[in-house]
Amino acid sequence: MMTLFNRRSLLTGTVAAVAVGLGACGSSPETKQSTSAPASSEQPKESTTSTSPTPEASPKPSPSPSQNASPEALKPNTSHNNAAAEYAYPSEKVQAWMKDPSSAPEKIVFLTFDDGPNHTNSVQILDALKAGGVHGTFFVVGNLVSSAPETLKREIAEGHSVAMHSYTHNYNKLYPGRAGSLETIKDEYNKTKAALEEVLGADFKTNTWRYPGGHMSWKKLEAADEALAAEGVHWIDWNCLTGDAEPKNRQPKDVAGMVKMATSAIGEGLKVAVMLAHDAEGKDMTVKAMPQIISAYKEAGYKFGIIA
Repeated sequence: MMTLFNRRSLLTGTVAAVAVGLGACGSSPETKQSTSAPASSEQPKESTTSTSPTPEASPKPSPSPSQNASPEALKPNTSHNNAAAEYAYPSEKVQAWMKDPSSAPEKIVFLTFDDGPNHTNSVQILDALKAGGVHGTFFVVGNLVSSAPETLKREIAEGHSVAMHSYTHNYNKLYPGRAGSLETIKDEYNKTKAALEEVLGADFKTNTWRYPGGHMSWKKLEAADEALAAEGVHWIDWNCLTGDAEPKNRQPKDVAGMVKMATSAIGEGLKVAVMLAHDAEGKDMTVKAMPQIISAYKEAGYKFGIIA
C-alpha cells in the first residue's frame, strides 16, 4: 500500500490547548495490540511450468451492480452504507457547526462512540441503537480492528459510520510532552486506514478522525491537522458527553445522572449536539443509559445523524 502523507512536509506551529477532556478516553492507555499481522505485501511467485496465471494472480470478479446498490452495502469511497447517505454529514461541516451551532439547518444530534470495536459492549450499543431506530458514529482504535471484524461489518450494514481514533490510543506516543507528534500521528493514521480497508474493503474511506483525549487537550497539533486535511480528513471533538470516561469524581453515579449529563445539550439549547460516549469493554452504564438518552433527544425534536 502506498504510504499516505509522503507528498509534503509540514511545519509544526505552536498553540496552547485547553487542558480539558483528558478523562474522555482514559489515562493514556495503550490498547491491547492485535495478534493478527497486516496482510502481506509479498507477491505470488511466478509459475515456472505454466504461463497461465495462478489463482492468486487471477483478477477477482467485481461485485455485481445489484450488490453495490444494496441498502446495506458499503457506499463506495465512504464510511457508511448506501441507505445512510440521507443522514450522513461531512466531518468538515459538523466541525463548522460545532463552532457555530446556530448555522445548522435543523436540530441534529450525533451519537459518537470511542474505543471499539469489540464483541461485548460494541454489540450491546448496536443493539440499543437498533432498538431505538437511530444511528451513530463509531471511532475505532486501529489495533483492535482485526479482533472484531464482524462488529465492524455490522456497524456498516446497520447504517452507522466508522471513523478513526488512532492506532494505539497511547498518549505518550501521540503527544510526547503534551505536544502532538506529527510523525506518530501520520503513522497511526496510515496503520488504522490499512486495518479498516483489510476488513471493510478498499472502497472504504472515512474523512473523520478523533484525537484520543480530544483535540482540546493537547498543544502543537497544527501540523497534524494540516496533514489530515490534505487527505480530506477532519478532526471532531464533542460538546456533550455521557461522562463514562471522566475521572471518578466527575463520573455520573447512576443511569439517571448519565442521562442528564449526556443530554445537557438540550437544556443548553444547542442546535447541534455531538455526544461523546464509549463502547469499550466495561462501559455497562453507557449501555443501560442509551435507550433513555435516545428517547430524550427524540422528544426534544432532534434528528439523528452520522459523521462521514
